[in-house]
Amino acid sequence: MKNIPSLARILFVVLLLATFTGCSPGGDRRVLTLAIGTAPSRLDPALVVDAAGGELCSQLFQGLVRFSTQGDVIANAAKSWDISPDGRRYTFHLDTRMRFSDGRPVRAGDVQTSFLRVLSPQSRSPRSWVLEPLRGAKRYVSGDASGVDGIVVTNDSTITLELEAAFAPFLSMLAMPAAMIVPEDTPPAAAEGTGVPLGSGPWRLAEWARGDYFSLVPNPHHPFASTELDEIRIRLIPEAFTRVAEFESGALDILEVPKPEIGRFLNDERRQSMLQSNAELRVSYIGLNNNDPRFSNWQVRRALNLAVDVDELIRVLLAGQGLRAAGAIPPGLPGYRDRKPYAYDPVAARRLLAVAGYPEGFEMEIWQRESPEGDRVLEAIQGYLADVGIRVKLVRREWSAFKEAVSQGRVDAFFLDWFADYPNAENFIFPLFHSSNMGGGGNRVFYRNEAVDAMIDSASRTLDADFRASLYAEIDSTIYNDAPWIYLFFPKAFYAISPDVEGYELPTLYLGADYSKVRKRP
Repeated sequence: MKNIPSLARILFVVLLLATFTGCSPGGDRRVLTLAIGTAPSRLDPALVVDAAGGELCSQLFQGLVRFSTQGDVIANAAKSWDISPDGRRYTFHLDTRMRFSDGRPVRAGDVQTSFLRVLSPQSRSPRSWVLEPLRGAKRYVSGDASGVDGIVVTNDSTITLELEAAFAPFLSMLAMPAAMIVPEDTPPAAAEGTGVPLGSGPWRLAEWARGDYFSLVPNPHHPFASTELDEIRIRLIPEAFTRVAEFESGALDILEVPKPEIGRFLNDERRQSMLQSNAELRVSYIGLNNNDPRFSNWQVRRALNLAVDVDELIRVLLAGQGLRAAGAIPPGLPGYRDRKPYAYDPVAARRLLAVAGYPEGFEMEIWQRESPEGDRVLEAIQGYLADVGIRVKLVRREWSAFKEAVSQGRVDAFFLDWFADYPNAENFIFPLFHSSNMGGGGNRVFYRNEAVDAMIDSASRTLDADFRASLYAEIDSTIYNDAPWIYLFFPKAFYAISPDVEGYELPTLYLGADYSKVRKRP
């Protein structure tokens, strides 16, 4: 130290003290720091379609109901509700304590306006289907009606929702972002807009530093706002291994462990002690554009499934922590069934390709959003497909460009995960495979099967839970035989939690995160 000038010595000591006392620009503020790899382009619940945007919306906004961390539907803006015996009429009684973050009360008229805003033909909401079971909603969406008959406001604290027909998952769907509440005077949703409406959730958006971070602070008017945290800071860190380094340096409090790192965390006693894990309601797949002449042929689609050794992918890339997908419905949901997956059989794959008219194979592109984890999966699949004559070019694009191209059907194939928006088999069937949702609605492979459409419609109207589960299992089997995807796996989620954090519970659904009881040492 004797060679350090006095001023520099003072600065050095100050910085050293800051390091050991945890000082920061926020002083002793209790800040929980998280990270996401992809930032949402918007935070308007009428327009949000991605998991990152949905998770943020679930903190900033309220629906009539919400998901608990276990995935159950529980009260939110509504304190209670009644359902008619025929399953068509839902009467909600609002919790009069609920306030928007500017202090104004949440009223039934706000709920009505919010729903009409999503269904408006001017908004072009990609999630209008969430509310289309309401009586008269489809006529309103098409511009043939001036209102929705199935939304009736009785008074400021009572609203009745009537459906065209019984629809078993409807209550769960009301916990999705599209059914979240904004004030009556909120402007119409603009497809190109990036504004953030006023919310009544437990947190409010204090700052959105685009490309850098989101700052959430407690909503002072929410009856269950956090008293343990001063801020949740959600940083944008696209690189998975950078997120790991930031966690291990103490700059992040909660880390979703990247798939290639799972083995390292499980095999280290100190890191393992930080882990929470659960079986995700999520499926990973490669979607095949069924409008493409090659992939309109079921023999080609099955051949690609036979060409990939998915069990080896799980063993090597997921450290064995995943389940082979032989369908789209994850285990744990009624409607999941064990069934024999496509065998890894390159010889049979070549034979099917030859029968389909491609004895020498063909060239194709597989698109992905920028992701080191995706790179590893797709590079392995690229090698497997090369062994049967399929020459694959991997195309990487940032999320918004990727999503637009895939939704418009401008790609041969794509790698994607589907996260459950609500814990029901219907969520892995209707959005992904019903022909009414082709494109941005979720059916990005443009799969068409009139018999499957009819089965899906019938299952959704079935109130008997056991019979409905058997119908979804049959539908899943039918689609699996059609092979519109290369079916990969159901991942298992691993999160590392800093020892400085207490009270965090890993949610079953990404929409079910609850930070109200999370504590962080300053």
